[in-house]
Amino acid sequence: MPIERRQDGTLVYGYLDPAARQGARAPDAVLVRDEGRPYEAEMRPYRFGMLGACEIAGDDGVRVSSLPSATGPEGDHLLGLLRYGHGRLEQDGRLASMSPGEFMLYSGARPFRLRFDGPYRYFLIRIAPGTTDHLLDAARGVTANRDILRLPTSRILAAMLMEMADQAPQLGPLTGRELGHHVTGLLGSVLRESSRTGPPGDGVSLLERVLDHIDRHLGDDLPPGAIAAAHNVSLRYLHKLFEHQGHTVGDHVRRRRLDRIRRDLGDPSLAHLPVQAIAGRWGIKDPSHFSKLFRSEYGISPREFRREAIEQPASPSA
Repeated sequence: MPIERRQDGTLVYGYLDPAARQGARAPDAVLVRDEGRPYEAEMRPYRFGMLGACEIAGDDGVRVSSLPSATGPEGDHLLGLLRYGHGRLEQDGRLASMSPGEFMLYSGARPFRLRFDGPYRYFLIRIAPGTTDHLLDAARGVTANRDILRLPTSRILAAMLMEMADQAPQLGPLTGRELGHHVTGLLGSVLRESSRTGPPGDGVSLLERVLDHIDRHLGDDLPPGAIAAAHNVSLRYLHKLFEHQGHTVGDHVRRRRLDRIRRDLGDPSLAHLPVQAIAGRWGIKDPSHFSKLFRSEYGISPREFRREAIEQPASPSA
């Protein structure tokens, strides 16, 4: 793993992106200060589809601080799971302790400080741009905040991450990609649950019904007016419900459709279906429009995504 000894500590980079070779300009660069000994750690990078990940293990206590990069993607977010040891995370004016089996969310685009005492094992995932960034930006209060650990969805996510870290060395690329989808989906549920400060009364239950309605009718025409009418609310009230989620009704429908399409494109049993047929079954009929949407969301064309997901030979690691 690329490191650079400096007077103020050790520069570490490339742990989330093994292809990075730009030193301090790498988006995942951090500055590590050890406790009086040369910094040493075992780092095992993984790939879960669009999610970069790394398991980091060391015997000595360390202090990690962010190293802003001009090349780092704006809104870069991190999900860190402590597998062993004790840690503390500080960001956005909050300080949170971490115990084994607990995770924390933080942003790599803003200053943070992370400390591990003694032997530790840390599993870190960088959230892919365009997945849950809109929710993370809308719910900045979740960074370095232990309150989210009380949520039922957080407990499920923590258990999943622990098992995922255990099995990571045995996962093939397609399985890893599928698990990456599950992680982002479950993280989205955590963020939605944590940010429910919407309208009083039945606002939350109504939103749940609206989201379920959208999922069940993704293949149909779904203009906001029709969604509002199906739930006997005004279009203005529907938009207010989604304002608290950090995106519009149309944004949500589009992302849910693209997520379903992406899942089907990675399914070998559907390889016989043309790409556009899969897009059409989930409500996106225009081939040119679909291609632009997919590339804008995931940074790759639908056909390239399918080729990587289905035709890539299996390997022992993700």
